[in-house]
Amino acid sequence: MQVPLEYLAVGLLILTILVAFNHVVSVLNTRLEPIREEQLYTVAERLMDKILLTPGYPEDWGTNITVTPGTLKDFGLALMGSRSPYILDPDKVMRLANLSTLPNPLLINSSMLAELLALKDSYGFHLVMRPALYVEIEPTGWYRAKNNLYYPASFRLNLTNYYSVGVPNGNITVMYVIVRVAPSSASEGQVEAKSIFVKSCLTNAVGFCNVDFTQDVSSFFSDPGSGADKFYFPVVIAHASWQGFTSVAGYTSPGDRSPAIKGYIIGNYVFVHRDVELFDVKKGGKKSGAAHVKDELLQAVPMYGDLLNFTTVQWCRDSQGNFRSNDPLCNAAGRVLPSAPQWYLIGYIEYVEPLSSHVFIFAKWRGNPVAIIIDRIPRIDISYGGGAKPANSVTLRRLAVLYNYPYVVELTVWRRVEGWP
Repeated sequence: MQVPLEYLAVGLLILTILVAFNHVVSVLNTRLEPIREEQLYTVAERLMDKILLTPGYPEDWGTNITVTPGTLKDFGLALMGSRSPYILDPDKVMRLANLSTLPNPLLINSSMLAELLALKDSYGFHLVMRPALYVEIEPTGWYRAKNNLYYPASFRLNLTNYYSVGVPNGNITVMYVIVRVAPSSASEGQVEAKSIFVKSCLTNAVGFCNVDFTQDVSSFFSDPGSGADKFYFPVVIAHASWQGFTSVAGYTSPGDRSPAIKGYIIGNYVFVHRDVELFDVKKGGKKSGAAHVKDELLQAVPMYGDLLNFTTVQWCRDSQGNFRSNDPLCNAAGRVLPSAPQWYLIGYIEYVEPLSSHVFIFAKWRGNPVAIIIDRIPRIDISYGGGAKPANSVTLRRLAVLYNYPYVVELTVWRRVEGWP
């Protein structure tokens, strides 16, 4: 009988040791968990400060287009030379934007960003940057002009905050601009005239309001001077204000009501789609090549009312497809850009207005006149380290400034061993 009792005693002793060990491990994990979270919070704070408060190296890598993702040494979005914190460089932010219809030729992708931030092996992250207020412009009515093209005439506006929740009692001022251009080589580079119509509205309880320019558009095209031999480009600019916050949005649409064409401005260079067509003009039964696009573009500064500046742009590609050899980017586009130079229509802008939120380029697309819109306040969404973030992650938000507009930056960081993959 003594042998079974001894076995029983040994078994109870082992069970007691296991229970005690498990309790000790549980206590240690409970005490270490806040330490790990605090360490992760410190990592996230340091990353956020690095992204928003340092300019990177070279410090002018936003405007210096010869600095490619492969030659960038250090990453930071702060405006070079700024004495105030959280002032972002718009050209650096633009290098993070990537349109689905036109790849960014100088894109800093998520893998490259993780490497520059020294996160590639240990951490995953999700970086989101958006305007604090966002205006969405949706056309609700169209006017058919005597050139048989349709022009947007009435609009539904939706004002939302960073969380995509409608903002009530927001004041939205809408400028409707019609730019008239003569499509002849003799008037190349000359925008004939622009007409500006302004209306305002107040958003309802869920953030919507409407404006109607049908009568203005109808009166414009009823004028005898608006002949069918001209090109007309509709441009809509909406400026919203609410409780001291401001936002701006731009809209344009081709006459065939197809989706608008977009592009990029980085430094003094503009990049648009290679398939933008020539303005072909018949003279005496023969075609004479005019400009690919007009060599004037429109820069909008809605915070100063109806200030709409026309600026000269020198395009790299001529009507025969040749590149100018006296421009550093045009001459070396194949070496600077991660693609053949003919993938993009590239131009040099003589002067980029520092406060211009949107730029409109007058061109021809699928046989119809079109104003190409470039939004200089992009929405950025970059992820690295898997398709989902784990429960043990840290999220930080900061309010920065881009072109004097409030811009929210959100950074989520996690350890890769705790998340995906």
